Order: sequence, then C-alpha cells, then structure tokens
Amino acid sequence: MTDGVCGQDGEVFLDSGEVKACRGGRILQASAIGSCVVVAAYDPDSAVGGMAHVMLPGESGGQDSSTKTKYARDAVEEMMRMMSDLGAKEARVRVSLLGGGNALGDGHDSPGPDIVRSLAEIPGRKGITPVAMEVGGTRRRFCAPDVARGRETPTEGESRQGMLWEAKRCGLGSADKRSRSSPKEVIS
Repeated sequence: MTDGVCGQDGEVFLDSGEVKACRGGRILQASAIGSCVVVAAYDPDSAVGGMAHVMLPGESGGQDSSTKTKYARDAVEEMMRMMSDLGAKEARVRVSLLGGGNALGDGHDSPGPDIVRSLAEIPGRKGITPVAMEVGGTRRRFCAPDVARGRETPTEGESRQGMLWEAKRCGLGSADKRSRSSPKEVIS
C-alpha cells in the first residue's frame, strides 16, 4: 500500500482495499463497485476529500498491515487519519456510502449488506455526518467524488452520471444538497 495521499491535480484511481486522501482539484475514482462499499468523505472548509474502497466488514484484528484497509473500520480510520494530516476536521466531514450490492444476482451470497451495516455504525461514533447512501441492488457502480467542488456523481450500471450529493461550505447558512430526494437504502 502506498501512503495514499494524492499528488498532482487530476484523476486518482482507487482499487479494492485502497484508501486515499487529497486536497484541491482532484477527482477520486473507484469503478466496478459490486459488493464492495466505497466511503467518500469530504471536509468542505478545508476542501480535503478521502475515499476508502472497502472489501470486508469489521476490522482486520491485527492482520498484515498491507491488507488491513480492506476492512471497514481500519479503512475509515486510515482515511480519516490521512484527511486530518491534510487539514480536515472530523466534525466537518461529510460521508456517503455507495455499493454493497450483489452484482452476481439473487441466489448468490454477497458480503455487501454486512459491509454496509459495519460502515453505518462508524460515522455516528466518530461524530461524522453521513449525507447520502446508495447501497444494495444488483448493478455495478462507479463513484467519482470531485474534491475541488465537493460533489459526488456516481453511476449505476450503464446509466448516465447523476449527482448524489454536493457539499456547501460550513458556517452560517450552510447546508448539504442532495439531488436525489430519497437515497436508496437496500439492506437485506
């Protein structure tokens, strides 16, 4: 695993089990999200974003450090550490969850629902504000949070990209805008 902090402007791709954080004009991207769950995080005041492409529920239990970010709790902890190193404050961080489906279809076991349940507990314990969730289903997703603009625009299957949420700067009168009136939450 690399240090996970994004370098130059542009697009930054994450594979399964990776965690990255960056500031400014970058777009974090994760594709082929099936049973995995992507946690996209953003601090609007510092314009610091982070992403964790989580493969497994729970925590690693002290396993090899090169694989620990495959697990929900370890991945979120590492993402928040990296974001904090770049100037983000946990109290201002907004997170969304995307994925956790069963791309193989009904009748196949998927760790997706267990990952979603594992991740749903973490933000509340850390005082992080969850703003949107689009989980479950049977279609693969693609996630591309734009760190410069503080918005997340996922796709599902072959559909066109649509905005899941957009953060506003913190302070008086600030609010998060969700363009999808009722985020899908399918946990079975």
